[in-house]
Amino acid sequence: MPDEIDLRIRPVRPGDKPRVLDFTAGTWGDGDYIQDVFDEWLADPAGQFTAVELEGQAVAIARLTDLGDGELWLEGMRVDPKHRKKGISKTLHAYHVSLARKLGGDVLRYATGDDNAVSRILGERTGFRHVGNYWWHEAIPSDEYEPPVRLAREDWPVLRTRFRSPLVRVARRLYQRDWRWRGLSEVRLKAHLASGEVLGLRRADGTGLRAWSICALDEDTQMGLQHLDAIDSASLAEMAGSMRRYARDAGRSLVTTFAPEPSPLIGALREAGYRTEEMAMIVLELKLRK
Repeated sequence: MPDEIDLRIRPVRPGDKPRVLDFTAGTWGDGDYIQDVFDEWLADPAGQFTAVELEGQAVAIARLTDLGDGELWLEGMRVDPKHRKKGISKTLHAYHVSLARKLGGDVLRYATGDDNAVSRILGERTGFRHVGNYWWHEAIPSDEYEPPVRLAREDWPVLRTRFRSPLVRVARRLYQRDWRWRGLSEVRLKAHLASGEVLGLRRADGTGLRAWSICALDEDTQMGLQHLDAIDSASLAEMAGSMRRYARDAGRSLVTTFAPEPSPLIGALREAGYRTEEMAMIVLELKLRK
């Protein structure tokens, strides 16, 4: 049991990096993203990067990130395989739930693979509820579709009317960016619009919107779609295809997105040439305020 061993919870230090990269190297057989984000997480003031120390060395890590608007995100929980089944993950999970409450957030979420029973049970035992399944889809960029138009400030009145669409409700009013699911609020949508990250398809007469998507072109070879929406299934499939064209024009090698299940988006993505990969993430949520 965790109270029978001498565990110390503390901030991650620069000197932990070799040790952490060593015990996370085989997380998925071919590596772990921790090696790519370790330095960033260490320096980011918006996150609490925590280690569990046993006998003078880090044996587990996790990070609590403040996404703004009262939303906190738990990610990157890893336990050294040599020290599993000692209650360390339970201790680290409980610590972050307590920390989230102390920080005064409204909601705490995390995502895990649908096959990760241990992570799911940890959440359920501490009051988290399963809010949705999201399936990974990907496609090769293509020039066989018409490109979307970048929406601007003057499109906001129409875009705002689409904000409470059936697809937004099906997605549980959540959208994914950088593997973190957060609430899709009017404030955030307006910020994406101001940043040039909302693309769309107009009606044939040039007025109104048939479809729209949130997409940020980060410094990566891939392009992720954070949300896709439309007034009908045909426009939804056309928008998904149009984003393949947008990715090609932007020089990206792959287009990716998560689609909630069940959702008409899954059929639209397939119609537009996206592949459904055998990877589903489940999102769990804990309300921190009554």
